[in-house]
Amino acid sequence: MFGKRTDKLLNHLIFQHKMTKISVIGAGNLGAAIANDIALRDIVQEIVLVDIKKEMAEGQAADIRQALPFKNRTNVYYGDYADITNSAVIIITAGKPRTAEMSDRLQLAEINLKIVGSIVEQIKKYSPKSIIITITNPMDIINHYIYRQGFPREKVIGSGGQLDSSRLRVTLGFPEKDVEAYVLGEHGQNQVALMSQVKIDGKKVDFTPREKEEVRLKSRESALDVIKKKGSTIFAPAANTGDMVEAIIKDRKRLMACSVNLEGEYCLEDVSLGVLIILGRKGIEIIEEWELSEHENELLQDAAGKLKEFYTSLVK
Repeated sequence: MFGKRTDKLLNHLIFQHKMTKISVIGAGNLGAAIANDIALRDIVQEIVLVDIKKEMAEGQAADIRQALPFKNRTNVYYGDYADITNSAVIIITAGKPRTAEMSDRLQLAEINLKIVGSIVEQIKKYSPKSIIITITNPMDIINHYIYRQGFPREKVIGSGGQLDSSRLRVTLGFPEKDVEAYVLGEHGQNQVALMSQVKIDGKKVDFTPREKEEVRLKSRESALDVIKKKGSTIFAPAANTGDMVEAIIKDRKRLMACSVNLEGEYCLEDVSLGVLIILGRKGIEIIEEWELSEHENELLQDAAGKLKEFYTSLVK
């Protein structure tokens, strides 16, 4: 029907799909939600959940697997580190979660760096060529640490910017309005909402200085509001991580805001923070350098400086 050449291409794509594996390290509520989101998309053959709490991870995998028979044949299962071998993407969510009352950021970072450090050694052993998506907080710090362990920068990607951009769009009126808006900088207090680039219903919008600050503050605090009310954020980070995975697996060449280790872009080096990238099968394929307002550039430089200072105090 399609011809030999087309049939050959289809068979190649089917084979490639069947051989695709994603691993999620950290099978708590967020890790499981990410695995479930990816499973429902039907874009990979296998999803492996890895966690030191074996029974919990087995239960999470079984729960997701039981949701799929009327949808697709994605195989979701618990595994140990040997099972992550040849993963296309490894998602790291393991670590102590951020809570509303947590004020000691340094303590959280010290705890999670130790956890992620042991995970990185296992990735080097079993699947060193995988693309790594960093979720564990403080995300930009952890992402930079992973990169410094010897991985190519195009394969170490933090998830925060896309999530923050999603929250900014909701703040600006989604779903009632068609909103295009992005957040750069730190996934945290020093995020940089690109108010100079906002489009609503296809038209660029001018904001007063007061409006800009109100939007930035409301968007930045929206995650803490969710945490205060339900204990943690789950669905938003899971969905945005799923978008990243789909962009990689399907080679979407999609514009996304992600944490990247910079090497001169925006006149910044030796720091990981959110910028706009083109995400595809190779990981980070292009780093976009958008024209920022003077104030936005100052905020971005300030965010980078604080992250570098924090990293230096942490990793000596």
